[in-house]
Amino acid sequence: MIVASTITFAPAVVRLEFGGGSLDEVAVLTHEILEIHAAVWPVAVACLIAVTVSSLILFNRMTEPLFRFVKIFESIRQGRLPDPIHLRARDYLKREAKALNEMTAELRSLIGEIKRSQIDLSSTIEEIAELLSQDDPERISELVSILGEQDKSLRESVARFTGTA
Repeated sequence: MIVASTITFAPAVVRLEFGGGSLDEVAVLTHEILEIHAAVWPVAVACLIAVTVSSLILFNRMTEPLFRFVKIFESIRQGRLPDPIHLRARDYLKREAKALNEMTAELRSLIGEIKRSQIDLSSTIEEIAELLSQDDPERISELVSILGEQDKSLRESVARFTGTA
């Protein structure tokens, strides 16, 4: 805007400064500068308003998804897996929202595996406790082997969850 104003005003200002003409010429140049001035400022103000409005729209399109992401992160921190995030059609950060949704889906899957392994492990421990009271060494040995496999499965799930697999 400054460059455009300089280009617009410069010829008349240079003629006024260095023209050295009569008062009539100075009056004409001054009138010309005032006319240019009257035409330029409304355009400048309109441009400033347009830039401000478009900046606010872009700001909202970028920050609204970030606020939603923060809510999801807070929810995960509190131990709850939220529903998938849905962005408005005009919002930015769609790729990031997709990645976040994939991450929470994978977390749900891993937690489901860990819960199933924990249920299997608990059931096997209860069975062993019952058999210990019945004194059936052959079945106890078989269940201890199953218990070892379930322990291995649970460790693998946890390792996959923590990224140490």
